[in-house]
Amino acid sequence: MYIFKQAKIAMLDFTKYPELLKTKLYKVILYGMFFILISNFIYSIYPIALYNIKSNGFDNFINEYIPNFKVENDKIIFDKYTKTDTPLGITFIFDNEENNSITKKDKENVKNIIIKFTPTHIISSEINFSIELKSLINSFDIKNKDDLKKLKIIFDISNFILFVVLSMSFIFSDLFSILILILLINILSKTYNVKLNSLSSFKLAIYVITAPCVLKTIFFLCGFSMPTFIYIGIIFAYLHFIFKTISIDNKNNLE
Repeated sequence: MYIFKQAKIAMLDFTKYPELLKTKLYKVILYGMFFILISNFIYSIYPIALYNIKSNGFDNFINEYIPNFKVENDKIIFDKYTKTDTPLGITFIFDNEENNSITKKDKENVKNIIIKFTPTHIISSEINFSIELKSLINSFDIKNKDDLKKLKIIFDISNFILFVVLSMSFIFSDLFSILILILLINILSKTYNVKLNSLSSFKLAIYVITAPCVLKTIFFLCGFSMPTFIYIGIIFAYLHFIFKTISIDNKNNLE
């Protein structure tokens, strides 16, 4: 409950920032961790949840978006060349010939990321990987389309790894942004003739990102990317009014 009270003040009441900066350090750290973890959890889990909602589960995805095939001599044989758009924003291409590269034919009328399946490989030039299918076929004893459902455990593990990697990358990005913001606060404080120690600069950096962080998350959930200039503009606007408030508060204390 205290976290939401802090958030309300940080976003809506500049006059209380002098008092807000007197908050105990551990409470400020908990406050910052709460917003960073919650927002990055949303960013990381959203694409995985969206996949499950749109595809209605792994087995249904296999049934709907993977064509029938057979395995001969450790090679997957498709009946014909096929392009399939999936709800993941990925276009699957199933090539019945061993064209182990992304061709002009593959790219025709395709705006999504391409993942191409050939008799011997899975490839994608966009994300630069190539996987040989022989070991996968033998390890899971794959003979037809239904046998692909044995790969669900690999898919689940991959989802978990993806979630962890995305979360950690977003968290480190936020921590780096806070460091940059602290430097900016120290520079601007001199311009506004406001004296802040290192601890106050850290606290201010945590509180001032509340509004842009909340707005960025709302934009994300609505399917939009918040423009960087708006994010930065909000931070500058907040710092302007906060420094003005701190200056007035300092003058009143001297009188």
